[in-house]
Amino acid sequence: MQIGKSLKKNRILVVQSIGQFSGSLKSLEQYVKLMKNNFEFIFLTPKGIASKRLIKYGKVEQVVGLSKFDNSQIGFYRGLRYFLLIREILLIIPTLYAIYKIKKKYKTIKLIHFNEITLLPTVFFFRFFYKVPFIIHCRTLFNNNNFFAKFINKFLKKNISKIIAIDNDVKISLDKSLPIIIIRNIITLPKIIRKITSTKKNLNVGYIGSFLKYKGLSNLISVHNNLRSEGFKVNLIIAGNYIINENPILKFLGFTNNIDKSLIDNSKHILNLGHQDNLVNFYSKIDVLCFPSYLNALGRQVFEAGFFKIPSIVCINKNYSDSFVNKKTGLSFKHPGSLSHLKKLIFYFYDNKKEIKKMGLNAQKLIMKNFDSKKNLSKMNTLYLNLIKISF
Repeated sequence: MQIGKSLKKNRILVVQSIGQFSGSLKSLEQYVKLMKNNFEFIFLTPKGIASKRLIKYGKVEQVVGLSKFDNSQIGFYRGLRYFLLIREILLIIPTLYAIYKIKKKYKTIKLIHFNEITLLPTVFFFRFFYKVPFIIHCRTLFNNNNFFAKFINKFLKKNISKIIAIDNDVKISLDKSLPIIIIRNIITLPKIIRKITSTKKNLNVGYIGSFLKYKGLSNLISVHNNLRSEGFKVNLIIAGNYIINENPILKFLGFTNNIDKSLIDNSKHILNLGHQDNLVNFYSKIDVLCFPSYLNALGRQVFEAGFFKIPSIVCINKNYSDSFVNKKTGLSFKHPGSLSHLKKLIFYFYDNKKEIKKMGLNAQKLIMKNFDSKKNLSKMNTLYLNLIKISF
């Protein structure tokens, strides 16, 4: 969507919360690569994969880390998680220094887009330096029922021009009085001719994502090994990576530990493709996607799978009307870590191959309806332009 050369002067700062590869980074890339001809992007991001990938779309300023505060339904502070605030306090100085450098280097910035709602402390410090409109992305369900929510909502009302919710469920989790707009992630993938790769005697199950414990991959491997030991020809195809240079505090508290490498290395009938930028290479090899995480949320993987007419097995406690419907676009179970439920659902597709094609087609129809790239890209462009007009 070309808007005009004059918009080259409209410089937008995008603040990416983490330097490692993540769903938020991938979703951000999908937008900025289509908008880079219309706007001049500056990216502030912690050192890592993010800086290397975002350099293709604009200028990149690196920082050791950015101070965050997590009040999502999965990551809110309780028990040992309060110790994570030590890390965020230690990151205040690097955050302030990064903001100072950007303010000094770039005289004019028309709009600042924070790519995660966890960046609340960083937003707070930016407001001392900039009076331009702020946008913040909310990609996970917000915890609106705890002690912190009241103060966060007050802060958001005062400092944020618009909150982007990635779907209706995320919007509902936020306070109704906030300035919210739904702009879904866009999916720009090449089309492939979809063929069921399994036969009557086998099933190819896929997993794509990081190899962290809370993603449930170790549970999937255990179920896969169990099915193979019982004589069922279920093949597991995985794509992703271990998190490099894990945060020492998180690692000590056991929150982001990678799964044991031996689980993959010592398991037969597992094909590890490693990190995949070429998603066709992964999705063309699988019949069913499995996303058994402990997050009680749909990952971007589920949307991508639907695009390729592939049903999903997910761990969530309700339907997501715009992206996943149990027994229609895939199968779901409610209890994270329940190996028996996961095994039952994988075996269902193993024993009912026709359901793969039926649910896969339903998944594609739902995704194509709600994740239309042109429509969502237009909404993002319009939001940027409207806020730039009132920039002060």
